[in-house]
Amino acid sequence: MADLLRLALVGCGRQMQQNLFPFLQRIRGHQVVACVDPDLSLAADVQSLAGGATCASSVDDLDLETVDAAVLAVPPEPSYRLVRQLAESGIDCFVEKPAGPSTPALQDLEHVVRRSGRHVQVGFNFRYAETLQRLHELSEEIRATPCSVTVDFYSRHPSAPQWGVDTTLEAWIRHNGVHALDLARWFTPSPVVQLDAHAIGDADRFQVNLFLRHHDGSLSTLRMGNHVKRFLVGVTVQGMDGSRYSAPSLERVTLELSDGLPYGQELHATRNLDHGWGRSGFGPELQAFVDACAGQQSEPHTGGRAPVKGVPSISDALAASALCDRVMAELDAAATNGLGYLTDSVRASA
Repeated sequence: MADLLRLALVGCGRQMQQNLFPFLQRIRGHQVVACVDPDLSLAADVQSLAGGATCASSVDDLDLETVDAAVLAVPPEPSYRLVRQLAESGIDCFVEKPAGPSTPALQDLEHVVRRSGRHVQVGFNFRYAETLQRLHELSEEIRATPCSVTVDFYSRHPSAPQWGVDTTLEAWIRHNGVHALDLARWFTPSPVVQLDAHAIGDADRFQVNLFLRHHDGSLSTLRMGNHVKRFLVGVTVQGMDGSRYSAPSLERVTLELSDGLPYGQELHATRNLDHGWGRSGFGPELQAFVDACAGQQSEPHTGGRAPVKGVPSISDALAASALCDRVMAELDAAATNGLGYLTDSVRASA
C-alpha cells in the first residue's frame, strides 16, 4: 500500500473546523500528523478528532521531516510567511485565499514557490463547486470567442475592517470579493485590459459593480456586496450565438436562451444527499490537493516544477490581488464611485 500523505493543519479556527477539516475527513490517502494554532485549545479541538496527531502552537515547534504537506487557514500576513517558510522547507501547501497581505508579498511568494518546485494551491473553492464546474463545461464553446459573463457574489461578511485593512469596503473586496474576481478570470481567461468600478451605500454596507474588458473583447460584469441577508453566488454566460447559460445559484444550471429565443431548459441540478461535498467546492478542491501532492511524491523532485494545470495557484492569487488594487484605486479616485461626471447632466425621465 502506498504511504499516506502526512498533513499538518495550520490554523485551527472556524474555517478549518467548519469548512476544511470535515471534508478532509472524507478523503482517503492522507493522515493528519499535526494540528497547529497559537491558541492551543483550538489546536486541541481538531487534534481530538484527528487521532494520533501532535498539537503545537507554532510551525517552528514541528519536525518538518515528519510532514509532507500542510493545509493553512490563517490571516493573510501569516499565510504569506508560513507558505514561504514551508515551501522553502520542501512542504506542499494548500492555503486559503487571499494567501498574502499585498500584491508585492504575493509577487515574492510566487518567486519562492517557483524556485522551490513545491505544489501550492490557493483556496478559490468556487472553481470546484459542482454547479459552476458544469456551467464552465457547458459554456466552453461559446467562451472560445468573445462573450459576456456576469458574476453575482453577495456575502454579509466581513461587515467591519479586519486583518489590518482600514475600511470595511477594502476588507470585503480583498478577502471575499476576490472570489468574484477569480471567477471572472476563470470563466474568461483572456487578460483583463480595462476595469471600471462603482459603489453605492455607506462605509459598512454597500453594493459594488465592476466592469472588466478582456483582451479578446469579452466583457465581465461583477455585481457584489455585503448588503444582503444571505450568501449567494451566481454566474451567467452569454455568447455571440444567441445562447445564454445561467447558474443563478449553486443549485442548478439552465439554458435560458437558445439562438436568442427563450428556452428555459434545466441542464444540471445539484445532488441533495452529498452533505455539501459538491455544492461548496471545499471537498473537491481538497481532494485535488491531496491527489496532486500524492502525484508529486511519486515523481523525482527537480525544482522549478510548473504548477499543476487547472489548479488555482499563487499566480492566480497574485492576479486577483492586482485586480483588487485596481478596484480600490478606481473607487478611491472618485470617492468610492468610479463614475466619470458629464459636463452637463442629462435630465431624468419625467
